[in-house]
Amino acid sequence: MNRRSFLSAATLTALAIGMAPAMSEQAAAASGTTPQDRADALLARMTPAEKEALVRCDFTAVAHLGIPALTMVDASAGLRGEKGVTAFPVPLAQAATFDENLLGRIGQAIGAEGRAKGYNNLLAPTIDLARTWHFGRQAEGMGEDPLLAGRLGAAATVGIQSQNVAATVKHFAAYTQETNRFFTDTKVSERALHEIYYAPFRRVVTAAPATSVMMAYPKINGTFATQNPALFDALKKGVGLQGYTVPDFWAGDDQVAAARAGMDLAGLGPAGVKIPAGALTGGAIPSTRLDDAARRILVTMFANGLVDHPVPAPAADVSTPEHQSLAHETAVAATVLLSNASTALPLPATLKSLAVIGPADSDALTGVSGSTYVDPGTWTTPLQAIRARAGSAVTVTQAQGTKGDIPLPVVPSTVLRTTSGTAGLTGTYYAGTTPTGTPLTTRTDATVDFTAAPVDGLPAVWSAKWTGTLTPTTTGLHRFSLLPAGTTTLKINGTTVVSGTRHSRRFFLGPYDYPLQGTAQLTAGRAVTVELTYTNSTADTGACGLTLGWQPDSLIPAAVAAARSADAAVVFVNRIAGEDMDHGQLDLPGDQNQLITAVAAANPRTIVVLNTDGPVATPWLADVEAVLQAWYGGRGMGTALAAVLFGDSDPSGRLPVTFPTDPSQGPGTTTATYPGTNGSVSYDEGIAIGYRYYDSKGQTPRFPFGHGLSYTTFAHGSLEAAYDPAARTATLNVTVTNTGRRTGTDVVQVYATLPSAAAAAAEPRRLVGFQKVTLPPGGSKQLAFTIPAQDLAIRSSNAWTVVPGTYTLTTARSSRDITAQRAVTLA
Repeated sequence: MNRRSFLSAATLTALAIGMAPAMSEQAAAASGTTPQDRADALLARMTPAEKEALVRCDFTAVAHLGIPALTMVDASAGLRGEKGVTAFPVPLAQAATFDENLLGRIGQAIGAEGRAKGYNNLLAPTIDLARTWHFGRQAEGMGEDPLLAGRLGAAATVGIQSQNVAATVKHFAAYTQETNRFFTDTKVSERALHEIYYAPFRRVVTAAPATSVMMAYPKINGTFATQNPALFDALKKGVGLQGYTVPDFWAGDDQVAAARAGMDLAGLGPAGVKIPAGALTGGAIPSTRLDDAARRILVTMFANGLVDHPVPAPAADVSTPEHQSLAHETAVAATVLLSNASTALPLPATLKSLAVIGPADSDALTGVSGSTYVDPGTWTTPLQAIRARAGSAVTVTQAQGTKGDIPLPVVPSTVLRTTSGTAGLTGTYYAGTTPTGTPLTTRTDATVDFTAAPVDGLPAVWSAKWTGTLTPTTTGLHRFSLLPAGTTTLKINGTTVVSGTRHSRRFFLGPYDYPLQGTAQLTAGRAVTVELTYTNSTADTGACGLTLGWQPDSLIPAAVAAARSADAAVVFVNRIAGEDMDHGQLDLPGDQNQLITAVAAANPRTIVVLNTDGPVATPWLADVEAVLQAWYGGRGMGTALAAVLFGDSDPSGRLPVTFPTDPSQGPGTTTATYPGTNGSVSYDEGIAIGYRYYDSKGQTPRFPFGHGLSYTTFAHGSLEAAYDPAARTATLNVTVTNTGRRTGTDVVQVYATLPSAAAAAAEPRRLVGFQKVTLPPGGSKQLAFTIPAQDLAIRSSNAWTVVPGTYTLTTARSSRDITAQRAVTLA
C-alpha cells in the first residue's frame, strides 16, 4: 500500500504547502484539561454526522473542529515504505534483547522519525505471540512469552507516544499463522485467551491506556475478531483500553457489523472505509456506540499530542547518526550466541586468515517482507564490516557457497524432453484442485514459468501436471526451486525433491520472493524423470503462478576450498520470511545444510551465522565450533556481527522463542492444530505454548527459551525472597557476579512454579521477571525483582485467582538452566 493512501486530500494539500490543519480556538483553550475532559467537551459540540465522519476517516469533514487527520504508517522496525529512515532489527530481534530501556529508546527513535515524515499514527508495536515455528510472521512479533512481549511492547509504545504520535498495537488476538489467515476459525479456550494471548496487550494498555489497538484477521471461536463483541469487551472492559480500535487492512467487508460489535475507527484511512455516509446515523448502530467510538478516537488524539502538536511537512531524510548508532546497538544486543565449543569465539588475535561464506554481502537479508520491511538505504554489509574490522592483519576471502533462499533461474528447455523427444515438458491441465480426471487440454511447454493462467479458458480453480525428462550437464549436487502462488510438488525419478504451498509468490510489501527449495544428486548425461504438479486452489484469490528453477553448478566446492585454506570460516545462511506465508519445513532451505557440513569438514573452526526469523533445524550442530543467531538485524546487522565475531562486543541476546530439536516438538504438530481442518484450527495445548509446552510434555528442545551464551561467565548467589501480603507483591533479590575475565552481559530470568493446589491447572513454570546487567570482570550487582500477585494468578471460572500456598521462585539463565530457588507462601 502506498503510504499516502492513508492521508485525506485536505491533509495532503496542507502538507504539500508546508502547513498543518488548524486547531480550533475551543480545542486550544481546553489544552489544560485531561484528554478525557477535552474529548467529552468536543464530543458535546459534534453533530451525529460529524461523529460518523470521524469514525469513517472523513477527516476533511471534521477539520473545522480542530481534529487532525490520522496519517498512518507501519512502524514495527522503522517506517515501512519510506526512504531516508532507520531500519532497526525486526521485532523478534528486539525481543531477544530482553531490554525494556532499549525498547523505549527504539520507540522514541521510530516515533521521532515517523513524526518528521509527516505521520501521527504509527502502526506498531507488533506483539503477536509465536505459537509454532511454522508462523511466517513470527519475526514481526516479540516471542512466545506474554510477559516478555508485554513488557517490551509497553516500553516501545510509551517510547513511540512520547513523540506526540499515537501507537497502534497489533494484532488482538491469537493471531499465529498465515495459512488461511483471513478465514481460519481459531478454537481457543477462554483461559488461554486471558492468560496468554490477551496478556501482552494488558501490559501495554496498563502502561499506555490511551493507545490504539489493531484487531486481528481470523475468527475467534466462531466470530471474526473484527466483529466479536466478546473480544471487544475483553479489550475495553477487561484489559482497560481507553483508546480506539481499528481493523487490519483487509479485515472483513461488513464494517457496519464491526462498528456495532465495538470497532471504533472504520479503516486505516479513508481508502479502506466501505461504510457510506449516513449509514451509522440511521440506526445501524446505537447512538451510544457511535459516541463511544468517536470519543475513543478523540481521547487517543488528545492524550498523545496529535491535536496540540500538528505534524510538520515531511522531511526527506530523518535517519540521524544517533538512530543509526542505536540500530547497531540493538543488533548487538539481539545477537544470540547459541553455542561456542572450544571458545571459538571471539576470533583470536592470532587469526591470520578468514573465509566468509554465504549471503554475507549485499544479498544479506536485513528484514522480512510485509508490513515490517524497512529499506535499509546505504548500510554496511557483514562482509564489508568484517573486512573493515579485520584490517590488514587478517586476509579475508569470500566465497559465495550458496545463493541462500532465493528463486533460481528457470530450467531451460534445452535440458528438458517430452516422451516424444520434443524440447520441454508435457503439460496437462485440469479443472479442480487436483490434476486428475479428464484433462481440459494437453500441450508441450518449453519451460514452466508463468504468473497468469498459461492456457486460455481455465476455470477460477485449476491444476496441472508436467512430465518428461531432464538431462543434467554436470555431475553433483543440483538445486531446484519452485516459486508458486498455490501448492506444488516436484518429483525427480519418483522422489519428492520440492513440495509446499505459497499463497503468493511475493507479498506486495517488501522485496523478497517466497520460493520453495530442494536438492538432488545428478549425473551429467544421465536423464532423470520429472513430474511437476500444481494447483492454484491455495493461492490468494485470483492468483496463480509457478516457476521451475535450478542451479546445476554447485557453489559448495569453491567454498570448501576457501575454508580449507583459512584459519577460520564464517558461514552465513538465511531463510526468507514474511507476511502471507508460513514455513512448511524446519530445515534451512536449499543447499545450506550441505554447505555447512562440507565447510565444517574442511575447517575445524567453522562458525555459523543464522540469519533467520526463528528456529531452524541444526543437524550439523556437533560439527561446528560456534553458532550465532542474527535474526534480521536491519541496517546495523553487519557492524554488529563484526563487533561480536572479533570480540569488541559481548553477544548479549537471549532466545525469545524455543528452538525445537525436530519438527515433532512443540504445539501444532497435527493437522488439526496446524494449519487446521475444515477451516478450523484447534489450540488444544491451551496455555502451554512455547517453553510451557516443552516443560509440560517433557520435551527437550535444541535450545530453550531464554538461552544465550556470553564471552564471560556469571554466578547467581545471595538469593532472598519474600511476600508482602499488604502490597500483594513478592520480592526477590539476587547478587550477580561476573566470574570471568571479560566485561559481559547477563540476562537474569525469574520463573515461578505455582503451588500443588494449582498444579493441575498451571504450567510447570512461568516467566515472572527479567533484568539485563553488564558487569566488568569480578564485578557484582544486586538485582531486585518485584512480582505482583496478579502475575502469579490463574484464570478460573471467568475470574483471576491467586491460589494460596507455596510458590517457588527461581533465578535462571534460561527456562531450562535454573541457578537458584526460594519458596514464598501466599495466604
